[in-house]
Amino acid sequence: MRPLLAALVVLSACAGPPPADGPYGPDPYEPELEAAGLGGLTADQQATLRGLPFPVLVPGELGGFALERFAADSDGRFGSYALGYRRADGACFEVSGANEGLGGPEYPLVSTAVTIRDLGRTVRVYEAGDDPRGTSAQVWGVGTIVSEFVDLEGAGILFLSDTQGGCRPLPLEGAAEIVADLRLLPDGPTSSVAPSPRPTEPAPPTDPDALGRFAPADDLLVDYNAASTPEVAAEALARRYDADEVRVEPLAETSYEATVLVTALGLRDDSVRDERLRLTYAPYGPTWELVAAGRQTRCQPGRGHQGWSDGRCS
Repeated sequence: MRPLLAALVVLSACAGPPPADGPYGPDPYEPELEAAGLGGLTADQQATLRGLPFPVLVPGELGGFALERFAADSDGRFGSYALGYRRADGACFEVSGANEGLGGPEYPLVSTAVTIRDLGRTVRVYEAGDDPRGTSAQVWGVGTIVSEFVDLEGAGILFLSDTQGGCRPLPLEGAAEIVADLRLLPDGPTSSVAPSPRPTEPAPPTDPDALGRFAPADDLLVDYNAASTPEVAAEALARRYDADEVRVEPLAETSYEATVLVTALGLRDDSVRDERLRLTYAPYGPTWELVAAGRQTRCQPGRGHQGWSDGRCS
């Protein structure tokens, strides 16, 4: 039997179109009357998800996919949700989560590492084999794509694309792109109006050697940081900063090495005002992985050097 989220009443995200008034009676969300926002969700649906007792991940850019099924339930302490998406060619996927009754599924052997950019966290996405005699095909069904559970404050978020409801599973690469673009549902309603940009300083030199000395930042090498491009990997790392402005700028790239500069201005720190990282990535198969890192800082007034330096702030 395919592993399921026990707390979630699992109806496939890829089921055919529901009756006009929905499988559970009249649909209270009436999406045709409301503009859809992040993840194709209406304002009411977003509000329902925010009422769950754990953070929620939803898809970012949907491309040709449309939200076909929405389910969410909570008793205040425990909850679950499921978002089902379908594309005109029959491809489907589901993003679901729960904070009760999470099982430990047996994942297939074919997989790829994916960094969820909004979290700066890497998970594996698996594809069941084509051999029906193989364990992964028996458990999940041939061609099924499934992610590891993404742990968010005790809840498990799962990505799934399979053949239920007459759907066509996504290819592994396409599923990985959607997982990488999963985003935390913001606290307030999403808006299409961008905030006014903060004035920034002139761009740094494009020559990495012209930036001066960088102190080793080996602490950044402890966690796995890799993605399809050096810029995407650096963006995932940059999301860790709590700052007024964070920039990611490619400096140099060859077939065997790439250098990216991450600059964080206006840190929420008593000692360090600004920080920038020189990140070096090397290609490993289809991904670029962080292999070296350096750090420069500018200190808060009265706490040390005011220009970029490899020294420490007091």
